Amino acid sequence: MYKLAFIGGSINSIAGYPHFIASQMDKRFEVVAGAFSTDADINKETASLWKISNIYDDWRELIVQEKTNVDAVVVLAPTPLHSEIVIELLKQNIPIISEKPLVSSMEEIEEIEKNYDKNNHFLVITNNYSGYPMVRELQYKIANNELGKILHIRLKMPQESFLRPPKSIKYPQKWRLTDGFIPMISLDLGAHLHHLAYFLLQEEPSKVIATYDSFSEYGVIDDVNMMLEYNSGIKGNMWLSKTALGNRNGLHIEIYGTKASAMWHQENPELLEFSYNNGQKVILDRGSNIEMQENHLYNRMTPGHPAGFIESFANLYNDIAEALDNFHKNKSYLNQYVYGFDHAFNGIKLLHMASHANQDKKYKFL
Repeated sequence: MYKLAFIGGSINSIAGYPHFIASQMDKRFEVVAGAFSTDADINKETASLWKISNIYDDWRELIVQEKTNVDAVVVLAPTPLHSEIVIELLKQNIPIISEKPLVSSMEEIEEIEKNYDKNNHFLVITNNYSGYPMVRELQYKIANNELGKILHIRLKMPQESFLRPPKSIKYPQKWRLTDGFIPMISLDLGAHLHHLAYFLLQEEPSKVIATYDSFSEYGVIDDVNMMLEYNSGIKGNMWLSKTALGNRNGLHIEIYGTKASAMWHQENPELLEFSYNNGQKVILDRGSNIEMQENHLYNRMTPGHPAGFIESFANLYNDIAEALDNFHKNKSYLNQYVYGFDHAFNGIKLLHMASHANQDKKYKFL
């Protein structure tokens, strides 16, 4: 079992507890140390609740003290703080599991690139939505030409959180209300859609145009539309919003090919809908005769007992554990489910060029 330390991810964060549960669900990892918050009381409360004895007020001290004790560090601090933490971990050659996005800007990722050695460093990003079994099934069917030639893809992630915040946490956090050249909504939600588009198509877009809007009281960009073009001829569209009432987290994928189209909704993740060119419509679930059916991780409980967000996250942590196994055997550790620096770089580049496209009101080449 691999030992983990958390930097960030306290009990008052959004991502911390899901990472804490998912990483340990299948006994591949154990969280043994943390610098969970810069607020000393929250830091101690988190450690107490999670029964973590190795607690640090400063992440730098954690790195010094835990370097030889842990197998990897999970970076869960606010995105604008990632770069400094990641660079120090790279310098100490400590394996890194980073919450997406890796950084906030092209300047930061280029600085990380100067310190990153793909032959010696372990650096992966937790793109957890592709951990859902039915999303992986869709990837398989696209790769096996069951949808035919892909024509266009539509991804959207509308939320209502800036107009109707969730009551379970204090939201929005202050750091989410400051935009850089890449607006925070693009870092927060757009990184997910970039990953899912690449995960399914295995192709990066070649051109992007975007429009940004601000509809809420916060004075930051809260609605983004992007149109994408791919060298293969595929057209794409991405919509992100935090001002879309009625959408708690309306992550939705539509992909259209010459043989069939497919739709998947994150809020109903066990169903994958297909429409074929003969007029037939089919809905698959985990109980159907699907390629993913035999993997025991996708069937922790029998079909008809829905698996959700945490289970999909745990699937990814299992993949990351296997990647660490391969890393220690001096093998290539990235695979069809685990993505690292190059993928993160391409995502930040897309979001960066989308901001240029919004400014200039014309397509930008990637």
